[in-house]
Amino acid sequence: MPININNITQNVSTNERKSVEQKSIKNNPIENDSKGKTHVASTATLQQDSVSLTGSSQQIRALEAQVARLPIIDTQKVEYIKNSISDGTFEFNASKIAEKFISYEKELA
Repeated sequence: MPININNITQNVSTNERKSVEQKSIKNNPIENDSKGKTHVASTATLQQDSVSLTGSSQQIRALEAQVARLPIIDTQKVEYIKNSISDGTFEFNASKIAEKFISYEKELA
């Protein structure tokens, strides 16, 4: 991860800032740019962070992608129920529905 070294001396005293600047100049050669301004050349290299995923985390990501592609609503089932209600053939079991409501309430408690 790159670090902003330009602001590294922002919260330090003047003496500490001079010390850091002097160390930087000692460790890095001085160069002039095309406009004649003097700069301290940096010899530091940036290190890149890397992440490796375990096999299970890769499987989880693949499953998440599959689930994301699934429709939220089963349109065929909705159409079947709509048609069954409209033509009067839809049957439901009130006891079974009540049992489901009770089991959901128990899970929430």
